[in-house]
Amino acid sequence: MSGLALIGGALGDALRQLPSAAFLKLLAGALAVTLVVTGPFLALFAAIAWLVELLTPASLSLPWLGEVSFLGVFTQGLVSKTAWVFWTYVMAPLAIAVMGLFLESVVEAVEARHYPALAPVRRRPWLRVLGQALWFFLLMLAVSLGALIASLFAGFLAPLVFVAANGYLIGREYYETVALRRLGEAEARRRTRQHLPLLWALGAVLAVALNLPWVNLAVPLVGVAAYTHLFHRLEATGGPGSSATRSPVR
Repeated sequence: MSGLALIGGALGDALRQLPSAAFLKLLAGALAVTLVVTGPFLALFAAIAWLVELLTPASLSLPWLGEVSFLGVFTQGLVSKTAWVFWTYVMAPLAIAVMGLFLESVVEAVEARHYPALAPVRRRPWLRVLGQALWFFLLMLAVSLGALIASLFAGFLAPLVFVAANGYLIGREYYETVALRRLGEAEARRRTRQHLPLLWALGAVLAVALNLPWVNLAVPLVGVAAYTHLFHRLEATGGPGSSATRSPVR
């Protein structure tokens, strides 16, 4: 099976499961945690914006200049503008990050529905899971910083730099999240390197979706579900283009 067919099939199966009760429950949980954490800050930002909008005149009458209304450009509708900025740059990224805490549950939901014959996984200690999340966070910072610096010199290609960087990060994190449930750490990383071009390509598709408001909230959930399908299909076939027919991972 070709790489494109593997990616399309994995994404299709993930999207079809999105309306399921298990997925909607996880998405609602991530949003609830995000709102609890950010709600007071959003209220504070909105209150400050409302006061500024209330106390700042939309226009001023100045000597020799007459009516000057440039202030209204910044102050009118400031509450809605503040809410949009807060959502776009604070709440949405945080919701995506919080969703990372639920990724194991997403994998479980996918495997329970599509791969019920798999043997139970050995539970990893919470500290190991937390350590992996921290390691990925540091990797994300390093890659994002590198992408930011590169984008300064990339001109109109800057969006492609960010898509490539985020695609790499998504591919590594989500695939290893799935693989580490079935493989040892060394083997999971070896498989990641082996399939990196394919993982990167799927990650780039998801990275583009991250730029779409509201859609980006479901990207981690759909993404890790797609990588779950991709992992099991790669294990069963031996990789894209292979005709091997190994049994599912045990």
